[in-house]
Amino acid sequence: MDPFGLVGILGSGLVTVLVFLCVCVSTVVPLGVAGFFLYRMFKNMNQNSTLIKIGVSAPAVILNAEDTGTTMNESPQVRLTLQVNPAFGPSFQAVTTTFVGRLQIGMITPGAHVTVRYDPNDTTKVAIESLGTPVIKPTL
Repeated sequence: MDPFGLVGILGSGLVTVLVFLCVCVSTVVPLGVAGFFLYRMFKNMNQNSTLIKIGVSAPAVILNAEDTGTTMNESPQVRLTLQVNPAFGPSFQAVTTTFVGRLQIGMITPGAHVTVRYDPNDTTKVAIESLGTPVIKPTL
């Protein structure tokens, strides 16, 4: 075999390996990034559903609302800064994210009232239970 034939074979093999690596990187990196965001989204949803089941209910006021840029089934995800006012204990601020229906987005404004559930052992864990001021039925 002449030296030029060997160089040609090695060169084409190197090009093949480089193309393979580029294809792998261009596939794996986006999948990894998408997987990371899906993991965070579902982890947050699981934490919120657990808090709704076992957390302590309290009224809260929205201090700030911002769009996270994520949507699911055409419902935007928002990050809310809340002033939580529990019946027992001091008020505290907390941040939570939640998906809001398109028809409810007008209810997410600073100063609006919501009902939350929170973990009394870790007040950074807060989930929205309902939007709007709770309705108190008068007794007759």
